[in-house]
Amino acid sequence: MSKLSERINEYMQELGFNQTTLAEKTGIEHTNISDFLADIHKPSFKNFVKLLYAFQCSADYLLGRTEIHTEETLCEVLPFSTRLRALLKEYGVSQERLKRELPVSSSVIYKWLKGISQPTIESLVNLANYFDCSIDYLIGRVR
Repeated sequence: MSKLSERINEYMQELGFNQTTLAEKTGIEHTNISDFLADIHKPSFKNFVKLLYAFQCSADYLLGRTEIHTEETLCEVLPFSTRLRALLKEYGVSQERLKRELPVSSSVIYKWLKGISQPTIESLVNLANYFDCSIDYLIGRVR
């Protein structure tokens, strides 16, 4: 069982949610929640954000990147395309360099920057490690 599925289960117990309740609170399909808990699939970016709002927790804690449950005020998630453009500028990294240094294609980066698609959970972790920042910072919840 991954840390993510453990933490989802932990929050569900803490909040007194069953899978149906969590599905109702988040708008995530019951079958998807079942898959997350069984560690069959990871949530999409969109569903991951829904879980963050439902549990009112940091992305890094939910993914098990930190053992500390932060009490800091978290902002609304920014559009990923906007945030990635800002990070590339802030860190002085070109799209070409990002493509070379991460296991990601230029077409995927293009789609992220155009808002056509969002990163997978694995890509979020890789990007946060690359930029040496929290996932909450990466998605704009910490500014």
